[in-house]
Amino acid sequence: MFSLLSCASMHSSNPNSLFFTIPESSTLSLNKALIISRGNTHAVIQAGELINDGDKNDYAINCRLDFKTFGPRTIQTETFKLTRTEDGTNWISQPSILRFYTEVYLSSDKGTDIIKMVCQQYGDQIDRNFTVAEMQTALGDFVTFIYP
Repeated sequence: MFSLLSCASMHSSNPNSLFFTIPESSTLSLNKALIISRGNTHAVIQAGELINDGDKNDYAINCRLDFKTFGPRTIQTETFKLTRTEDGTNWISQPSILRFYTEVYLSSDKGTDIIKMVCQQYGDQIDRNFTVAEMQTALGDFVTFIYP
């Protein structure tokens, strides 16, 4: 006997689930000032700390907040609106290294030139994309998801 399951039924309201999707009316709170270094348009957070690009561990979840304008500058605390999200994978080195990612597109009511936050982690074919709860752990208290 066959049992068919619809992908549509695979939703969850638990951020610890791989089937959880961040609701569209969610926001992202930047809880600490974010420093954009000279010549960059982004900042990287890993293990709850603001780090330099060269210091990130690609095999652990790291999140990059992208802006339009180059630094040096400081982005003050703010709450951003989530406009859409995308999850995916792409090959870094086929057939051994995959990049798992979640892109969270954002907008600002204060005119801050934010584009999106990209969280990513390298793995292999037996690994999986990370959960939203795992993203939140990587962001620490630097950035917080707020669900409706």
